[in-house]
Amino acid sequence: FPVTILPCFSGSPARATQRTVEKVRKQAWTQAGTAVNAGSASEAAKQAGLDWNVMLAPMEAYVSNKVNEFETVTDHYPVPKRQAVLKLGKDYNNEVIGVVGDKYKIVQNMEVFSALDTLVDSGDARYTAAGEYNNGANIWMVMELPMGVQVANDPHAAFLLVQSSHDGSCAVRIRPIIERLFCANQINRITKGKHKNDYTYVMKHTTNSKLSVEDIRNITQLTYTSIQEYEAVASTLLQRKVDDRQVKNIFKQVWALPDPVELAPEHLLSQGEKRQRTIALAGRESAWNIYSQSHTQENIRGTAFGVWQAVIEHADHFASGGADRRAVATISGRNDKIKDKALNLVLA
Repeated sequence: FPVTILPCFSGSPARATQRTVEKVRKQAWTQAGTAVNAGSASEAAKQAGLDWNVMLAPMEAYVSNKVNEFETVTDHYPVPKRQAVLKLGKDYNNEVIGVVGDKYKIVQNMEVFSALDTLVDSGDARYTAAGEYNNGANIWMVMELPMGVQVANDPHAAFLLVQSSHDGSCAVRIRPIIERLFCANQINRITKGKHKNDYTYVMKHTTNSKLSVEDIRNITQLTYTSIQEYEAVASTLLQRKVDDRQVKNIFKQVWALPDPVELAPEHLLSQGEKRQRTIALAGRESAWNIYSQSHTQENIRGTAFGVWQAVIEHADHFASGGADRRAVATISGRNDKIKDKALNLVLA
C-alpha cells in the first residue's frame, strides 16, 4: 500500500485520482456552506454571504405591571455583566445571535479572514468555501493547501479550517483537516489522547487578541507536520491486517453499550435505553455495511485503516439527522469524538 506526498492542488490535472467514482457526495463545506472562487478574503466572504458585522448591546430585563384598566407601568432592570451580540443585517434588519460576558471582545468576520490573505498572496493556499451556522453565531472558512498525501492510490487533500463564533461558544480556531477525496471523508484530527489539539491554533476573544502574520506562518507549518503524521498513521494502519470478527468487535466498541442495555430483552428496557441501543446497533450495522460492501473500501478492506475510514464515512455521510446536520457536525467537529474513538481502537 503506497503512501506518497502530492505537491499540487486538488483542482489541478495533476491531482486526478487513479481510481474514479461517480461524484454523488458533497464535501461537508459545500453542503453546509458555499464553494467560493476568490482571490481575497473579502471576496470569499461576500460570495458566501458573510460580509456582515456584529456589535455588542447592553441587556435589560423588564416587568410590566398593570396599575389600572387604563395604565400599565413597565420597570426596566439592567442585566449586569452580560451583553447581547447583534448581527447587523441589511436595512437595519438586526437580530440577537448570542449573549456574552462583559469582558468579551468582538472579532469581526473580516478580522479573522483577512489575516489569511497573506497565504493566498504567497501561493501557499487558496480559498475553497465558507459559511455559517446557528444563524451566524458560528462562522467558518476553508482554505486548501498545495500539498496532500496519497494513500493506497487514494489522493487526500490538505486544508485549513478557520472557525470563530459570535456567542462565546468557541475561540478563533485554525486547524488542519485532511480529506480522502475518493469518498469525501473528512479527518479533523490525526493524533490521539492528550495530543489531540497539538495542531490547533487558538485565539481567545480577549482585549489584546490579534492574529499575526507570524501566527499564520506557524499554522501553515503545523498543517504540513500534520500531513506527515497522517502519512505515518495511515502507513501503520494499512499494514495492520484484520479479519471480519476483529472488525465487528471494533465497531461494537466504537458504539459500546452497557451490558444491561446490550443484553436485556427489549421489553425490559426504558424508552431511553431502547433509543440508546437502536442508535448503537444502527451505527455498527452502517459501519459494517460500508466496510464490507462499499466500493470506497475496495483498496483498503482487510486493514485497520479501512476500519477507521468506515467509521469516518458513517459519521460524515450516513449518521442520522440529514445531510445538512451531518455537514455541520463535520465542520464544527461535533462528530470528532466517534472518529477519535475509532482511531484509538485501531491503533491500540
